Amino acid sequence: MASDFARLMKQDFGDLKAAAAAWRKLATCADAAVDRHRTKVTGPLHATWKGDDADSALRFLENVEARLGIVQTEGMAIAVVLDDVRFEMESAQNKLRNAVKRAEENHYKVDEDGWVSDPTTSSLPRNDPDSQQVINGRSGPLGEYRSWIDEALKEARKGSADGHRALTLLNGDVMDGQGPDGTMESTKDVKEAMKAIGVEGPQIPENDPKAAATWWDALSPEEQREYTTLYPREIGATDGLPTTVRNDANRTAITQENAYLHFAGHPSDLYPDDNPQELRKRMHNMEVLQNRLDEGDAAPKGKELYLLGYDTKGDGRAIIAMGNPDTADHTAVLVPGTNTEMDGVPGQLNRIDALQDASTNHSDGGSVATVSWLGYDAPEASATDFNSVGGTGRAEDAAPGLRQFIEGTRVSHEGPPSHTTVVGHSYGSTVVGAAAAGGDGLGADEIVVAGSPGMTVDRASDLQMDPDHVWVGGSRNDGIIDGASDLTLGENPMEEPFGGHNFEVSNEGDHSAYWDEKSASLDNQGKIIAGVPPKETPKEDNDVPLLPW
Repeated sequence: MASDFARLMKQDFGDLKAAAAAWRKLATCADAAVDRHRTKVTGPLHATWKGDDADSALRFLENVEARLGIVQTEGMAIAVVLDDVRFEMESAQNKLRNAVKRAEENHYKVDEDGWVSDPTTSSLPRNDPDSQQVINGRSGPLGEYRSWIDEALKEARKGSADGHRALTLLNGDVMDGQGPDGTMESTKDVKEAMKAIGVEGPQIPENDPKAAATWWDALSPEEQREYTTLYPREIGATDGLPTTVRNDANRTAITQENAYLHFAGHPSDLYPDDNPQELRKRMHNMEVLQNRLDEGDAAPKGKELYLLGYDTKGDGRAIIAMGNPDTADHTAVLVPGTNTEMDGVPGQLNRIDALQDASTNHSDGGSVATVSWLGYDAPEASATDFNSVGGTGRAEDAAPGLRQFIEGTRVSHEGPPSHTTVVGHSYGSTVVGAAAAGGDGLGADEIVVAGSPGMTVDRASDLQMDPDHVWVGGSRNDGIIDGASDLTLGENPMEEPFGGHNFEVSNEGDHSAYWDEKSASLDNQGKIIAGVPPKETPKEDNDVPLLPW
């Protein structure tokens, strides 16, 4: 039986390379199959089929998707393990062969078990001083060669053992994993397998969309697919990466989290610091988000939903695009206001749907993408917590994230820059104002606010952009404008001397009517998003003019 030394000296790792490529191909095919199944099978059924029979059938079909997801995740993990083992073994083999070559070049002998001896001194008398000097001079390199060979063999054995341990962790789930329970088990096993071979997560530049995009573009296609599959939360949350990549990653992440929260019976394994009430809230938020995404899976071209970020904690957060911002000629980002939580996401998607339709009507054939950006903890209208909605703290906290998101849409866009409009409703306008006034500005072409209680600044010129591209809409029946502006959040942007322009709205509407079908407000917002001048109304006089200083 050949020794470890002899095997490593002669081993060809082509089979390992081929096996890794085959597993990677399987994972990629499973990913594509999940997408097709979701958009061609479960998506249309979610949109059209209701009732007990539908629920039963969809549970079965979603189990199929979950099993395909396990194949995708574990197949990629197996490919990574095999590639890592091959790299470690090839590195050890190169060290071993170099050690043997150096030894033989210097006339040492290496036998088939890797033992190094010195035939040039074997016949020299040991009690002769001159001979002993030669022997001593040759014994130093002899020890080094033996040490190099031992070290190379030790590295090879470790690489093999680590790979065996990792593959053992992954063994069986691909074929035997049962839907959501299998998804949870698979997710845990993959993390442990990566730990076993010492693979760390992606080193993504933080809070810098341009640097993140540069990092991503420098990866090979294989590395990109690997990170998207094995580290979906990290990739899905990174501004500056392509929309399709983030959506794919977040869809994988949400499937895995859903398995933990709803099916496996062990949500605390994922969130050990959450109390039972917090975990129930997470489960509810996940259900609301998943259901709305399911309903959108069969959407026609241009109406596709892209999940660009989410968090089930607390009130919940979700950033969802309708249409692809990376390819759109016009992009609008809607920032919602007070009391918006995950339960409000379906309503927010209805609003960006209406905005997309209204702007498409005026875009002269240009494509439009709209985004619902619930990327912050919106304040609550509570009599016991006035500072939540009456102070600028939540807006200031949200501002860096909104600026970074807008920059990310610029970075990831393909071709000429998209005409970008940021729309803030209610306290969302306060967030938009804080984002535009802070840092290097918001980077939008247009800012639109509706029902604004204040934008944290007193003049449009403080928003670090041309005031001629700041648009303000407000109904006379909007109690938020009447009751909250000119107080703690800044001057009323409807009035002079704030500046900017007022666009026409339907005055019979209330605080939530700015996106009503066929309303003047919706039509004018659509024009602004499409780069077309809206119908304006005069700025109102301010009862107490601002002093010039």
